[in-house]
Amino acid sequence: MSLSKRHSSSQRGFALLLVTLSISLLSVVVHIFVFRTKNELKAARIEGQKTKARFVAYSALELTKLFLKVQAKVFDGSAMLKNLGLDMGQILPMILPMFLGEGSAITGMLGVDLEGVGLTKEQGSGGLEYYKSEDGKLNLNCAINPSSVQKLTLALVALFQDRRYDELFQRYTSDRDALDREQLVGAIIDFIDIDQAGSGANGGDEEGYYMSLREPYQSKNNLLDSQKEMDLIRGMDPLVQVNFGRSMTVYGSCTINLCAVEETDWVLLAGIIAAAAKNPADPVVTDPVKLKILATTVGPQLMGICKDLNNFVQAVQFPGVASSLMASTMGVSVDAMSDLGGDGVQDSEVQGVELDSNKLRTLVGSGTKRFYRIKAFGLAGAAKHTVEVVWDQLAINQSTGGTGAYVYWREE
Repeated sequence: MSLSKRHSSSQRGFALLLVTLSISLLSVVVHIFVFRTKNELKAARIEGQKTKARFVAYSALELTKLFLKVQAKVFDGSAMLKNLGLDMGQILPMILPMFLGEGSAITGMLGVDLEGVGLTKEQGSGGLEYYKSEDGKLNLNCAINPSSVQKLTLALVALFQDRRYDELFQRYTSDRDALDREQLVGAIIDFIDIDQAGSGANGGDEEGYYMSLREPYQSKNNLLDSQKEMDLIRGMDPLVQVNFGRSMTVYGSCTINLCAVEETDWVLLAGIIAAAAKNPADPVVTDPVKLKILATTVGPQLMGICKDLNNFVQAVQFPGVASSLMASTMGVSVDAMSDLGGDGVQDSEVQGVELDSNKLRTLVGSGTKRFYRIKAFGLAGAAKHTVEVVWDQLAINQSTGGTGAYVYWREE
């Protein structure tokens, strides 16, 4: 083979190698491009679902806000409707699915053709995880006012006094601190009240404990802005919060609205009964089992007895009477209504407690609910967005000048 032919063959081989390498490189670039495009498309789809979920959650809040305004102007403004105890919390679970659920699902539930109403599957769905009034809880911010500190102290002592919590108050807390009932009450008061002097049980140094922490801070000495700030109070660790957190708030008045107390919050009801008992040494008050059974029996009666404190006093003293009255009203046998508390004890066998009406009136009252804690959610594909808020029916909205505004807002 001649030199020129060998040179030509070498050039063709090199060109073939170059083409092969170019194709391989181009293939890698194309694969990277396709991979990145798919990931970006997936990310865009996920982001789109998150955006849909967020705005569905916002829609749930806006609808709830609308119905809260109806509550304020119609239900709370009408003596007849107000006496019936109607609340949007009873109606919203039936109304929201019409707007934020699938029409076909609602059609099957109500037997009415609502196809086309609400959201489609592609648009997502939403609703409320919970909707509760904050007025039926113990407001820790009452510690800010010297005139209400005594009332708050009385209520906290009663809330903690049940013997079932003896081990809770005899242990070391999560930061290796030890607090008994009296010291925890003092710690709560000291953290919020405006003076710098510690209460009796906590000595004269109010700041010593907080300044000794690895990440020191000072007492708030002011109103708490949210429930989360309770975590900063000495002794208010997760175990205490699990037992009592649902009965506490930082919103509302210093008098618990009995009509806003959750019927399942037997801990708070037991505390109210203990604090208002005519005889603090009553055998029911001092017996954890009997006191809980009494509280769980009275709880389901609250809607019918909360507006008149005399009725509440009667229900606590004679807890079995309600079963007979409700059975007669509903036209069913007494046996069908004989265990309102669902605790396996016949209401006629539940022992009552005689209350002091004057003590009771310093702790509880009834009336229009003002603060509502709402948690709305939106779903779109695999995305979920939740918004937790506290709505104040009487706050002045800085944007519109009207009444009603959010005083707490948290998204996740």
